[in-house]
Amino acid sequence: MSSVDLFDDEDPLLPAEPPPFSGIRLPDARTLAWAEYGNPRGLPCVVIPDAGSSRLAPTWLLHDAAVPAAIRLLAVDRPGVGASDPVGIGGREDLADDLLHMVETLAVGRVAVIGLGHGVDDALAFADRHPALVTAVIGVSARTASVIPEQPGSRRRLPHRPQPWDGPLLDWARAAGRADLSKELTWRRALDRMSTDASNALGERWREPDFRAAVAADHALGIPDRDRRSRPSGREAWWTRRWSATVPVHLWHGRQEWATHVSAIRAVADHRAGWDVLVVPGCSALLGFWPELFLQAQRSFAAGNPDIDPNTDDPSTDGGQELALA
Repeated sequence: MSSVDLFDDEDPLLPAEPPPFSGIRLPDARTLAWAEYGNPRGLPCVVIPDAGSSRLAPTWLLHDAAVPAAIRLLAVDRPGVGASDPVGIGGREDLADDLLHMVETLAVGRVAVIGLGHGVDDALAFADRHPALVTAVIGVSARTASVIPEQPGSRRRLPHRPQPWDGPLLDWARAAGRADLSKELTWRRALDRMSTDASNALGERWREPDFRAAVAADHALGIPDRDRRSRPSGREAWWTRRWSATVPVHLWHGRQEWATHVSAIRAVADHRAGWDVLVVPGCSALLGFWPELFLQAQRSFAAGNPDIDPNTDDPSTDGGQELALA
């Protein structure tokens, strides 16, 4: 697949337009779509977005960061989201099997799979079924059924508590209501309706127009239309599912993560060989830690492969261009 310049020459942090996407036809005639970021000759990393998000997730997740020259980032649209078709009546969503067809079609060999929030479940399912195709699973701000009650002093005024499937994007959008997420005034008003943890995870990023525009675009694409909703997979939850693969699993988690406390994630990882938990400051691991996360993904390809230098910036022979995302 060819790669095009995704960014405005005058401002490399602001996409001139939504990144182009590619797609394949699956055996059941559905389309699976994804967008590519970074070096087309780089080490392939598949990103599975959180609930309410889409293939545009990297445009705000990597705000003020960059895709390293060593990495080829492939962010998918879930079934029923964006340009990916929903599962038909009577079917079950199973992104893990869809990803198999994508990886085989692209002929990229092994991939590192990065699951965000709700996407950790699909990342683990894919690795468990097809371990020979996965160098590592990197789970970011994973969630389980254990929900931490609201703490005293929370500013939340909305009639709901955090749920296991909630993530920052859904929390921010819910607080904004129907208002335009690209507008600064929308965020100023939404701050008083967010949970304290959601606003802490956001920090001051909402003040930057390119970040707001990226969040607005992703949210608009990431919420399925009423007639295109995906169907539950019916799988056993990832935190109780038996793990038989030997693929390394790295779970990045905020020390004060609001939907699932880090102790719950550690309780799962401690009983599984090859799993570890990387605790980072704050209420979410989704923002601010991507350079380290990419380095971990890069090193996963070097394990057992003497031809890859885990410390190099570019695995290609003629160099690659580092592209910054909004």
